[in-house]
Amino acid sequence: MRFILSFFLIFTFACTAAHSSKSNKAFFSLKIKGLSVGTLSFLGTNENNNYEISGELKSGGVFKFINKQRYKATVTGTSVNNNFKPVIYNEFRNKKGKKSSAKLAYKNGIPQIREYDPPRQIKEGSINPDTQGGTVDPLTALYLTLRDNYSLKPCQLELEVFDGKRKSQVRLFPELKKRGDLIMCIGEYKRVAGFSKKDMEEKIRFPFNIFYQKTNEHTYYVKKLIIETVYGTAILTRKAR
Repeated sequence: MRFILSFFLIFTFACTAAHSSKSNKAFFSLKIKGLSVGTLSFLGTNENNNYEISGELKSGGVFKFINKQRYKATVTGTSVNNNFKPVIYNEFRNKKGKKSSAKLAYKNGIPQIREYDPPRQIKEGSINPDTQGGTVDPLTALYLTLRDNYSLKPCQLELEVFDGKRKSQVRLFPELKKRGDLIMCIGEYKRVAGFSKKDMEEKIRFPFNIFYQKTNEHTYYVKKLIIETVYGTAILTRKAR
């Protein structure tokens, strides 16, 4: 679950695109090797060039008893011409009773750490937030990566992500592939800096596939995401509630 939370908290949330003043909800199940390990739910809104997202990821199935974890996050920001810029990002984690929290505020696109509890340990290899201008927070990255896509080119995306401690990269490659009645995009999640030596030696690059259901000429509805992890195949599947 450690890797799954690390990956999904920094990258693979998913959400529906929010247009006009509408609110959008989504619910996903997460499985590894066919076993249920958690659920993801969130709400996103986008109105008058401002966006707001809240999300929750929590362990389930067998992991609910042996490795109980929960993550909640919110972000507010601006969106002009599909250019999303976070303003305030908050997160809360509870890992087997050990609680932690973080708050990032952005000034001129540069993240400022307003809270990090327990405090960040500054050591060799630690990232200076002042050097992370232009990055986005994890929840904004997730929104942009897996939202329902209303685009002529849905597989084009490159994001630099910073969570106050770790930097990662998310990319989608500009090529659509047919998979039965679904459309598939190929992507990659990459650990860049701020991760432990163990994490970096374990694996840096994580290829993944996103599957869309095309609902009309330029609308792609996210159905699932599949990624090969160090623990086996992980599948995030959208569910009705």
